[in-house]
Amino acid sequence: MATVVQEPPTAGEALGLAELHRRACESTRRIIAGIKPEQWQNTCNSAGDVLGLVNHLVRDQLVTVELLHGKGADEAGRGSERDLVGHDALAAYDAACALAQAAWEEPGALERVCRTDHGDRPAALWASIRVMDVFVHGWDLATATGQDARLDPELSSMVYADWQPREAMLRGSGMFAPSPEVPPDADIQTKMLALFGRAADPAGAIHARELGHVGMYVRDLEASVRFYRDLIGFGESGRLPGAVFLTTGRSHHELALIEPGPEAVAGPVQPAFGVNHIAVRIGDTLDDLRRAHRRLVRAGIPIQAVTDFTIQLSVQIKDPDGTMVELYIDTDAPWRDNPQIIAQALPKPLQL
Repeated sequence: MATVVQEPPTAGEALGLAELHRRACESTRRIIAGIKPEQWQNTCNSAGDVLGLVNHLVRDQLVTVELLHGKGADEAGRGSERDLVGHDALAAYDAACALAQAAWEEPGALERVCRTDHGDRPAALWASIRVMDVFVHGWDLATATGQDARLDPELSSMVYADWQPREAMLRGSGMFAPSPEVPPDADIQTKMLALFGRAADPAGAIHARELGHVGMYVRDLEASVRFYRDLIGFGESGRLPGAVFLTTGRSHHELALIEPGPEAVAGPVQPAFGVNHIAVRIGDTLDDLRRAHRRLVRAGIPIQAVTDFTIQLSVQIKDPDGTMVELYIDTDAPWRDNPQIIAQALPKPLQL
């Protein structure tokens, strides 16, 4: 998160910054404690993924201790790119926050000067930045992991009051997204998040663009190919062991015929022949897929897989009856010109 040049807060404001820092740390700690083992690689607003963002928070707390004790930014940030959380991210976060809190509570700490990457800055200003950084990133972590993203309204109000007069500087820094529009009667958390370029609901609704394709288990693959291709009139766009892809020409495939057996492409367990999965195109860009993934996580829907199929990227979930549903975007792979692309499109794990 950006460090913004600004005059230090008043003495009255500075007196409470150590306490605000403690509350911000506690707010975000609740969220880190709620991260599930499978969520550490979830895409996050900042630092790439959840683990990267927690590492960022730990690093900046440790750097702050060194800045308050007289080190310059280059020396304090030495080795800052390494993994600082190890096998216990919560313990690493707790330890870093405790060290930073102790440093802020030292006599005269808020009267010092911190030699940051952006020049010498009053420690009281740096404290204000740290409160904002820890607090807002807690919301980033909550939205990335589907947790309750409601923040302490009193602390939201304080952070908003502290930084709203500096909005021009935030925008001018180039480190924050444009502030989304919010209604005048929006709650304080929504206004506070908008100030830092965050929409209150970053996931948004999932919008089905079209039913992309249906995958079907069949008893006899070649008999089904003759029926759908030779009789009904689909074109064959490609094959994999145990699977044939058929199309009308609109997309790389609208019907996938899958023959269960040792040579078949792995798929969900089905009790009978028929629908294997349905696929719904939900956008055109990787950001569309990421937003859909966030929405699913926030809704508590278990993610079965996130997969790169070369011709498309998808998130797989199950509907209430256990049918696999694939939400996907197409890639720009030139499947029309090169049939071998589909033939080589074996599934690979995708990191969002």
